[in-house]
Amino acid sequence: MDFIQWNMETDGKMSGKMVKMDIYPGYYGDENFSEIMLVGEDMILPIYVTRWQAESIMSGVEGETPGRPMTHDVFIKVINAMGGSIKKVVIDELHGGVFMAKLYIERYRDKKAEEIVMDARPSDCIALAAREGCDIYVSEEVLLEAGRSKEEAGI
Repeated sequence: MDFIQWNMETDGKMSGKMVKMDIYPGYYGDENFSEIMLVGEDMILPIYVTRWQAESIMSGVEGETPGRPMTHDVFIKVINAMGGSIKKVVIDELHGGVFMAKLYIERYRDKKAEEIVMDARPSDCIALAAREGCDIYVSEEVLLEAGRSKEEAGI
């Protein structure tokens, strides 16, 4: 696996191996729930989201510009207007089948870079990353628990 390691600040300091992932183009599902996949060098991570969330993510992947801004587009514009930008998203925990994610925002204040880390839903983080083109990372621990090999998934 392609691992990247850095220290993450959460409730305390923790160091963990992270795998850079990309959004697989397309989703599968019905009118209620859809499966999107994050793909790495050897592994995939299926994540179940609502159909609306999947469509929003794929809209970002495909670079579509809606006639009116969507919520994710507005959020990015607000961050940018305040002098910030989204640097990366991290899916770092899994609790009872629910993924946890963090959004890393960088902004400059008094000519110094400041990192802001926000708890967010993975679907929102992925939709924002798709629009911003920033990196998506998944912890090795989450991948080992919920991921599948590309071979097993037929990718």
